[in-house]
Formats: sequence, structure tokens, C-alpha cells
Amino acid sequence: MKKQWLRQIASAGMTLAMSLSMVASTMTAYADEPYDVYNYNYLGEAVPSQAGYLAERAVSGLDLGTTALNAPSDLFKDASDNFYIVDTGNNRILKVDSEFSQVLDEFSEFTMPDGSKTTLNKPKGVFVSPDTGLMYIADNENSRALVVDSMKNVQLEITKPTSTVYDQELTFLPQKILCDNAGNVYIVLNNTTKGAAMFDRNGEFLGYYGANSVAQTAEVIANHFWNAIASEEERRYRARSTPSAFDNFDLDTRKGFIYTSTSSGSSDNDIIKKVNPEGHNLFSHMSNFVWGDEFSTWYSGTNYKTKIVDIDIGDDGTINCLDATTGRVFQYDEEASLLFIMGATGDQVGSFTAGSVTAVETKGANCENIYVLDSIKGAVTIFSQTVFGEIVHEATALYNGGYYEEALKPWLEVLKRDGNYRSAYLGISSAYYNMGRYEESMEYAKKADSSRRYNKAFESYRSEFLKENLTAILIVIVALIVVWKGFKYYRKKRRKALETASPTSAPTDES
Repeated sequence: MKKQWLRQIASAGMTLAMSLSMVASTMTAYADEPYDVYNYNYLGEAVPSQAGYLAERAVSGLDLGTTALNAPSDLFKDASDNFYIVDTGNNRILKVDSEFSQVLDEFSEFTMPDGSKTTLNKPKGVFVSPDTGLMYIADNENSRALVVDSMKNVQLEITKPTSTVYDQELTFLPQKILCDNAGNVYIVLNNTTKGAAMFDRNGEFLGYYGANSVAQTAEVIANHFWNAIASEEERRYRARSTPSAFDNFDLDTRKGFIYTSTSSGSSDNDIIKKVNPEGHNLFSHMSNFVWGDEFSTWYSGTNYKTKIVDIDIGDDGTINCLDATTGRVFQYDEEASLLFIMGATGDQVGSFTAGSVTAVETKGANCENIYVLDSIKGAVTIFSQTVFGEIVHEATALYNGGYYEEALKPWLEVLKRDGNYRSAYLGISSAYYNMGRYEESMEYAKKADSSRRYNKAFESYRSEFLKENLTAILIVIVALIVVWKGFKYYRKKRRKALETASPTSAPTDES
């Protein structure tokens, strides 16, 4: 009896130890970071989550074997996985190897077509074409954009357009720059709200591209009404409603879309836009979507406003948004489902100086690494993907590719590691739906609080049930009809028999 009792105690102790070990392994993923790792559940509540990325190291100019970075403002990865750091304060652009271990080249002086030399003056943006290898530079305080080759020869210089479409009173101050697959050049300017200035491959001004909309507030609607009925003289002195300008963008080289980010937009719809070649925002239907933190008090207990200062589209289509307010990177898949949140403000590796992050970049077919540039610290922080992050990206890639059944196994593994991960419930629901397991699909859709998916699975379940049991259902219906008619016939016959059997009343003497 005593030995049995001791064995039970030992068994309970082992069970407790295993449970604690599992909890510890679950907590490790986010305990290593200098901040609480979290995500949002189906109720929109911030809940603890497994880390998709861990901060690996921070790299400064000195670590790269050069002088300290001075107010760097942009970061770009080319098709060969080399990185370009726009070192604004030092008037140069550094080309760094893919491992961030050394400087491969420095771009500060160039040769003009006439043989003369020219230098940069507070450059703000850089882009390297995956098609031609040409480098595009937003040379801010020289009021120009340069297109240069790898030998530092200027192939094209773009200055202020002479077109009547461009306000000649405005200075030409390029902030960010990119080139699409057709060779068109897009330049973000800091003094116009009309969108990016667009030029053809020869530097000819084509107009503006991707302007933000004006938020339809009560004030804007009132101004529009009064302007409509006011005289021309009165309209000159009335306030005009103008859209906010987007201040950064990135090119999805796979599909040709340009994604724009606006740090302080008048409309929440314009914080992140997915713009097609015609200039239409493909995210315009997401009127209630929240980019960044869903609640503005989660981060510090006080109200704050998300300020998306940069956006990067990964090689796998992920949308990586950099919030300067909190120092966080919000990563979404190409369908805008939130994957991971990382970063914070602070002094440790993985956290940043408040308001100083300026650029985000990614590397890898499945976005294995994320890079964040801090202009105050003068360093690039490298985040590496965890095992959990790898599984989520595998499942997401299969799911978005339409391979729902193949995504089932990794999604189930995701739930084992993080029971709050909403996308896993949605993915499992879709997998079961495509496998014809509609009851299970309904179960997981309900856990994800997705009424649309639940209703879709329920309709299929109902159709399948009717199809499989139609004969039995018809037999039951016919039987019920026969029984009902038989019952009515019996009641009618019985009533008639009673009426026939009852004696008629005899007349009285008085009648």
C-alpha cells in the first residue's frame, strides 16, 4: 500500500515537472526579448503570444569597419541581398554585404555625363532596380534625383519639372524614390499632397500618382457644401480640404503593385495603400481595418497614435509596417492578416529610441530576417525568425497559395504552440471545409469568431445532409402526410357516425 502511494506521488511529480517544462518552453520564445510579445485574438484583445522573431544583434557603422552613421534615413536590399544604407548626415550611401559584416562600397561622389564631379547633399532615399541594377537616389538638398550605375556614373539627373502641372513656386525636395518594372520613376516630395511625382525612363514628368483621399469628416462635408453655394470671390478665402501626403512607399516586384504609407493621414484608409498601375487603392474596401495597435492605450497606458513611417513588401508578399511611435514592426500577410509584432522603445537590443526608427527591410524567401534602422542610435537591428515564425510562414504561404489541405498540419502545429493564434483557427477551418469535413470547419470558424466562414460551412453541411438523407426525409414526409390524411379521414367518419346515431329532438305539445 505504501509503495503504491509513493508511486502515485512520483507519477504526479513527473506530470507536474513535464507541465512546467512545457510552460517554460512556451514562455522562452518571448521571455528573451526586452518587451512583452503579444498579438490580437478574435475579440481584438492584446494577448501574450509566441515570438515570430528574436532580435539577434545591432550593427553600427563602426561594426561595419567605417565611421559612425550620422542620422541615417533609409535602408534598401537589392536583388543580390546586398543592403544600402542612406547615411544622410555623412552625405553618402553605404553598400553592405548580405550578412551585415562589412562595407562593400561607398557612394558619395559621382561622374556627370560631361565628366565633371558631383557629390550628395543630405540624401534621403535609395532604390536599386532589380531589372537594370541602376541606383536611384533622392538627393534631397541638391533638389534632384540621380540615376547612377555601379561605376558611379550619372545616367540621368531629374530636377524640378517645368510642366504647368507642377507648381513652380514649390521647391523640388525628393524624400523617397523607386522605379517600377517599366522604368517609370516615382519620387515622394515633402511639400505636395498630390501624390508621388512620376517620370518616365528619360526623366520626363508624367504627373502625379497615388494621391491620398480627403477624410469625409463633418467639417470637410460642411466646407464642400458652402463652397458649392459661395461666389467665386468667397471661395478664394474659404479653407480648402486637402489630402495628406504619403511619405514612404515600396514596390512589390512580384506583382508590380506599389504600397504607400502615411504617418499622419487625415483618413485612416490611407495609412497603408496598395496601388495598382492605374493609381487605384486596392485596400479602399478596408474602411474599418486598423493598421498597427488596435487600442491606443495598450503600449503605455496613455493614448498615442500609430505613426507608420516605412513599409516593406517581403519576397513572400508580407507587408511589414514600421511604427515610429512605439518602435514596433507590425507584420501582415498579403491578405492583411496580422502575423507578428516585434520591437519596442528602449535601449536594449530589439528596442529603439522613441520616434527615431526610419526604415524597415526584409530578407529571405520566407522573410527569415527583418532589419530596422534607428537614426538616433545610428544602427541597424537584425531580427531572426524563430521556429514558430517559420511554421507560421509555411502555413501562411500554403494557405494564401490555395493549398488549404496542405496547410492543415502546420496550422495544427501553430495551435499547439499558441492557442490564441486566430489565423490558425481560420486556416484549419478552411482546410476542413475543402476536405468536406464541414462540422469541424464550423467548429474552428466559431472559435475564430468568423461568422462568414461558419455560415459558408453550415450551408455546405446542410446541403450535404439533405443530399445524403433526401430519400429518408421524403419517406418521412410522405408518411406524415399519409398519417395526417388518415387521421383527418378517421375524424370525419367518426363525426358523421355520431351525427347519424344521435336521436332527433321530439316536438313539444305547445308547438
